[in-house]
Amino acid sequence: MIKPGAQRLREMLARNHAIAQRVQEADFPLTQFNSLQQWQRARIARSFEDLAQRRGYRPAVQFFLNELYGGLDFQQRDQDMGRVMPVMIHFLPDRTLGTMSEAFELQAVSLEFDMSMAGEMAQRGQVGLDMQTYCEVYRAANDQPGRERQILLIRKIGYDLDKLVRWPLVNYLVRLLRGPAHAAGFGNLQEFLENGLAAFRALEDPAWFIETIYAREWGAMKQMFDGARQPFGF
Repeated sequence: MIKPGAQRLREMLARNHAIAQRVQEADFPLTQFNSLQQWQRARIARSFEDLAQRRGYRPAVQFFLNELYGGLDFQQRDQDMGRVMPVMIHFLPDRTLGTMSEAFELQAVSLEFDMSMAGEMAQRGQVGLDMQTYCEVYRAANDQPGRERQILLIRKIGYDLDKLVRWPLVNYLVRLLRGPAHAAGFGNLQEFLENGLAAFRALEDPAWFIETIYAREWGAMKQMFDGARQPFGF
């Protein structure tokens, strides 16, 4: 019988595979999607520049806000995950697989919102973005309860990762997979897992890091739905 964490991970991988297929369809607004993601990456970098400048925090900022956020780079990693799932289930505790499923859920949720916003941009005949038009598209294409769930999920994953890095066995098993994973062609996936754990292990104050991200993103989300013109403070 498949365990809950492994089952949920399978479901989240299937969800991400469906997104990858949709992105490749001829009628998908890929130009708007790429433009939106480029704008958002720049916004995220500016929103958390002060965290990235703190000693030991840059790897966690890059992992949490770039790797988990998504982008088209997720496709190869998810394909690798689907192929290596039997090995992961065999070696890793189900709790670890459950946390991984949350990471892939966050990726799917973020990409689905981006797809919705890209569709709204296409309907408007819009490619480029500035702060005002971003806020308009955000409000038109998103639902507030869904965005609240997304930000709460970011917070939960942060605390779950903090718990995982305290388990020496988990860190040992992920490192143990390094050689076999690279030999089997799953090196990018293994590095994704190992780098994420290493980034969180290096944090001096994980709770402060998690709550800072949560507070800023939650506050900006609320301001956008309230009609603010400068929700990010710049």
